[in-house]
Amino acid sequence: MIGAPSRGFRRTAVAAVVTTYLLVVVGGVVRVSGSGRGCGVTGQDWPLCHGRFVPPADAQTLIEFSHRMLATISTVLVLTLALWAWRSYRHLPRVVRAMSAVVALLVVQIVLGAVTVEWNLPGGIVLAHLANALLLLGVLIFAAVALYAPASRGEAVPAPSDRQRSVARQMAWAAAATYALVLSGGVVVANGAGYACNGWPLCGNGFQVDTSHYATINLFHRFVAGVVALFLGWSVARVIRAFKGVRPVRIAAMAVNLALLLQIVAGAVLVDTRLPGWARGIHLGLASLLWATAALLALMVRPGAVQLGRSGDTPARRDDERSRGGVAPSRPEAVAS
Repeated sequence: MIGAPSRGFRRTAVAAVVTTYLLVVVGGVVRVSGSGRGCGVTGQDWPLCHGRFVPPADAQTLIEFSHRMLATISTVLVLTLALWAWRSYRHLPRVVRAMSAVVALLVVQIVLGAVTVEWNLPGGIVLAHLANALLLLGVLIFAAVALYAPASRGEAVPAPSDRQRSVARQMAWAAAATYALVLSGGVVVANGAGYACNGWPLCGNGFQVDTSHYATINLFHRFVAGVVALFLGWSVARVIRAFKGVRPVRIAAMAVNLALLLQIVAGAVLVDTRLPGWARGIHLGLASLLWATAALLALMVRPGAVQLGRSGDTPARRDDERSRGGVAPSRPEAVAS
């Protein structure tokens, strides 16, 4: 169809999402490995590395330099997408607005990266850097979902049922709660409170409450994690029931459940192994994955994001109609693959 997003445009959007996710993960590795100063901390050390284009071959420098290279690749992909959207897809306002927002967030991210180096890695700026990176990733996911949506190809989109709308709103709140959870973990790292509790799920032998300042920060993060995990798990279960037969939604829901399970296990292992660098890196990587999958699922269940059926004839719609005393339509389901 004329005007529909090209395969190259959609694949570039997916590549930008994957690269930005890796950028966030490597940024977490930079923090937990203490490699933030790997390329120096003076003005001439950004965007260069120790004032050079080719850095010395030591571990911390290579970690920080890898982060900067991923940032460069992500920047090129984002700018390519934005120019592509502004030039060829102005008839898709959601995509154009999303890419404009991504460019603005990218500018903020670059400024925060420079300030982080110039001001010698202050905790507050590092946390803001993380928050903006996660938001950037979320908006890129929004753009990618919009590009694959039926409406972008000119296809008719059936109206969701009332139940599906309710579930979509709850999933949006669950994704927002996941974002807050990841940031609460960033607060722990920014304050150096990761070592404050040497037990799990509480401090001491695992069942003691420590009231010291750093332990309170750590325990607050664990409390937030527990609440969000329950809310997210409940929300995903509702999504699975409300969108029966919609394969892309089911796959995304399974990805969220898997990321949540792995993150819970990683959190327990992290404390049990006394916070080695590799365990903290995995924990941060899974936290970003949990946010990405939760955001993806929340965006996929929004009205019009995926094809539910030829006329909205889904199990959830038939359940709603039966509950209201209506008659289920007889059309066969057409599930998007």
